[in-house]
Amino acid sequence: MARRPRFLGETVPSRSGESNGWHDHDFGQLILAARGSMQVGTTRHVLLLSPAMVLWVPPDAQHWMRTSRDNEMLHVDVNRAEAAALGQECRVMAVSPLLAAVMRATLPEAGAVRDRGHRETLHDLLRAELQAAKDVPLSVILPGDRRIRPLAERALEEPGAVPSVEDWVQGVAASRKTVERLFIAETGMTPLRWLRQARAMRAVTELAAGEKVVTVALNAGYSSPSAFAYMFRQTLGLSPSHFFPEPGSGVRSS
Repeated sequence: MARRPRFLGETVPSRSGESNGWHDHDFGQLILAARGSMQVGTTRHVLLLSPAMVLWVPPDAQHWMRTSRDNEMLHVDVNRAEAAALGQECRVMAVSPLLAAVMRATLPEAGAVRDRGHRETLHDLLRAELQAAKDVPLSVILPGDRRIRPLAERALEEPGAVPSVEDWVQGVAASRKTVERLFIAETGMTPLRWLRQARAMRAVTELAAGEKVVTVALNAGYSSPSAFAYMFRQTLGLSPSHFFPEPGSGVRSS
């Protein structure tokens, strides 16, 4: 059997709502959005991929994927030896134009015009860029307790339909104090902080698809773009404009 290359890219178009159920790979995988966005779930987390982000999925990591809009993804398979340098946990990282360009250089048609030494140099650069990339907190932990799991799943699907934590926890077979305790114990976040994170993740999906900030703010349940922008920066450490798509590039410089 031929040895798998250190990095090998492939472009993958998909349709809105298309999903892949639970699966894993015997290799690592980098996923970059050239267009659109995607949710990726692991056994404990739900992560969001947008055109400004690159996702690292290590070998043997059980995960599922679902697209949010018509999109095109760049998948880069990473052999096990190379994957060891990138870590054993899924990561969402900010992507620079250089990182995106070096990832695209792993496509077979790009590699065919370079000799082995040139390809190895590009692969070394790709590894260095990935190791230096800044992590972005575009993930939440899904609680396992059956009393609050449905709350979390509903908020991920429609966070803008939850006007407040008080409305969100109504109907739960537990007191507000118990719900707070369960969320902190299982996710490390209060219900309010968890809901803000879910809203920020959905907002990134819409911003990446080209929606205006005012529309995204209203969809997320905020009365003004300024209130939404404040929440966004407090939650992710980045402004909403960071996630605007750039025509033809699929990424935005930081």
